[in-house]
Amino acid sequence: MSEIGNPLVPRRSALRALGGLALGGLTASALSACDSAGSASGPTGTVSIGLLIPQTDELKAIGSDIYDGFKLYTDLNQPFGTYDISIVQAEERDKPADSKAAVENLIKQGVSAIAGVAQPETLLAIRDTVENAHIPLISAHQNPASLQSVLWIWSSSYVGKEPGVALGRYLQATGASVAVVGSADLVSTDAVTGFHEGYAKAIAKDRVFKTSTQSVGSIAAAIEGLDPDAVFCALTGATAFNFIKALRAAGVKAELYAPGDLTEGSALDSAISSLGEKTATGIFTAMNYSADLSNASNQLFASRFRGTVRRTPSAYAVAGWDAAQALDKAIRACGDAQPSRDLINAKLGGLGQITSPRGTIAFNQTRTPLQKWYLRRVMKDGPKLANVTVRSLATLG
Repeated sequence: MSEIGNPLVPRRSALRALGGLALGGLTASALSACDSAGSASGPTGTVSIGLLIPQTDELKAIGSDIYDGFKLYTDLNQPFGTYDISIVQAEERDKPADSKAAVENLIKQGVSAIAGVAQPETLLAIRDTVENAHIPLISAHQNPASLQSVLWIWSSSYVGKEPGVALGRYLQATGASVAVVGSADLVSTDAVTGFHEGYAKAIAKDRVFKTSTQSVGSIAAAIEGLDPDAVFCALTGATAFNFIKALRAAGVKAELYAPGDLTEGSALDSAISSLGEKTATGIFTAMNYSADLSNASNQLFASRFRGTVRRTPSAYAVAGWDAAQALDKAIRACGDAQPSRDLINAKLGGLGQITSPRGTIAFNQTRTPLQKWYLRRVMKDGPKLANVTVRSLATLG
């Protein structure tokens, strides 16, 4: 097996290493303590970690999942080495620029690192604040593709174009004809850019639509005339649901593919409520996690999460869990040295393989995870609809 324990894993080396790993490997003891070495005599101090998450409005559910995953890991595994962990919460605002003040306040409070962030636009707004302060930040939702050349911003989630890349490759390999529907917002444009990249061959302009220039009804009618095999829907929330209803009302029978956010976590309940079970059934999504993954790590994590939080874990919860896990490993790697911001950031770059509920991941040279992506389908899992894993799609990062 290739060694990927060096700082900032080169992508080619990590691909070889991840390709040889069986997903899983998190033992029951690892859930209760990653490494008891150095902590037998009890904590020697406290490290404060800021958690920047939305607490109101549309993104509250994502923020709650990030928090619950982060806190569950911390509760089960602290002290991190010889340090107790103090979580300092701050609210990520709906307007990205308004979150800068929250980050500045966390820095003034002396936190050693920051985790969270649900909006990619927020990362762009706080980038300079984080980089200039030299404080490590691990984002727990998608990074914008335009976030480049950062030294202090990491991700335990994914880059916004990756679900599009994964689905584009898959549909191109199946020979499916496609139509593409997006909007003008950053999440959508990243996903559409990724889809074009993954699909590889040119998609005719009359097969690419934006809700910012056409109504969902007119888009649905145009797609009905094209009769594609598949529709890539880079929309979320009410706009996505209105489009799907218009698409089916127009008689379009094409399979629907989307980034995982469309049906992830509480969004699945919203989809079922808006579309009805019949229309929601059959939606395909690409995501870096699914609650039904059959590796040992996920089985233990999902059991603990359901037992503690009383709901099914989402990819957002896993990203929160892994953000805490990465910080735990980095702080432990500091050994007897004080875990300063600079040292924690340096140790994050040397972590190598991380055993996650989604499978084995590793930070690559862009400080984002190299990881597997999965194709899921909304279908019955027992009495309820769920995102059921169909197959793996690709390893991206």
